[in-house]
Amino acid sequence: MSSGEYNTLRILEKALETSIDFNEANFLKRSINQRNLEKLFDTAFTIRKKYFGDSLNCFYPGMSFPAISITGAKCSLNCKHCNAHYLQHMMPATNPDQLYDVCLNLEKKGAVGCLISGGNTPHGALPFAEDFIEAIKKIKMNTNLILNVHTGLIDFEIAKGLVDARVDVASIDIVGSDETIREIYGLKKTIKDYEKALDNHVKAGFKIIVPHVCVGLHYGEIKGELKALEMISKISPETIVFIVIIPVKGTEMENVLPPPPLEVAKLIAIAKLIFPKTSLALGCMRPSREYRNDLDFLALKAGIDRIGLIRKRVRFEAEKRLGLKIREYISCCSVDPKIL
Repeated sequence: MSSGEYNTLRILEKALETSIDFNEANFLKRSINQRNLEKLFDTAFTIRKKYFGDSLNCFYPGMSFPAISITGAKCSLNCKHCNAHYLQHMMPATNPDQLYDVCLNLEKKGAVGCLISGGNTPHGALPFAEDFIEAIKKIKMNTNLILNVHTGLIDFEIAKGLVDARVDVASIDIVGSDETIREIYGLKKTIKDYEKALDNHVKAGFKIIVPHVCVGLHYGEIKGELKALEMISKISPETIVFIVIIPVKGTEMENVLPPPPLEVAKLIAIAKLIFPKTSLALGCMRPSREYRNDLDFLALKAGIDRIGLIRKRVRFEAEKRLGLKIREYISCCSVDPKIL
């Protein structure tokens, strides 16, 4: 056995007892190969069952938990991978009164909650002016809706305002590469700005902070994702959501290939070894068709315990091949089932 194989197995054995550090995680990222891949997945799945049992939480947002854009179809960044595409599929609420009315109407129709999102400012945050925060406060006072807010690089004052408005969940995308931040988002920011934003969320007092990591954001390459996880580790989150780049027609990245499902699953498995007690989710944003079928089952083996919009075929495999028990929720996977 080579020294590399020996160290790989040593780290995997250690992971069954305690979390691995980022030096070990980087070593695994380089050293995992076809011979020890199943050992990695077996280790991650064993850890997942140790802390999360046999339950698989499946989330189906739909119109019971829709996404609302406070900027309509407009975004100041027009990132290379999106170009405001996703905003076109959200419910527009471009002023505070409209946001309030939309949310009241949602509750009347039986919605559980909503994601408040939208396009970013040139500084990488949602434009939460004081009047929008007041509208959110009114929504929480007059409805029972669960509010998940897509925040971005907000400062402490905005974060504190959202906390005081009683926002339930703060979802924030974390990028671990300065090059990706600059080239894909077009932001004149660095990973230090993302670390500062995370710190603002914590100091402001959000009860639930859910970092999101987009795998393959750098032209389909896995580049800064492990660094993003290292940044996230500083806040000890209860949940981390993994999403995967989708080539969107009409964007600069429409011809980019997403990372192979196996490579995404390897990253998730390593994340499980780093964060044994943290809930790992596979979010709704991921490529469809056979890619999704392949990724979803591999991600289950890699240790996720939450998944958005699971397909029937994968659900069947989760129950029959992995022995998982399905629990269904009509919400976004960022929402803790305990508050549903």
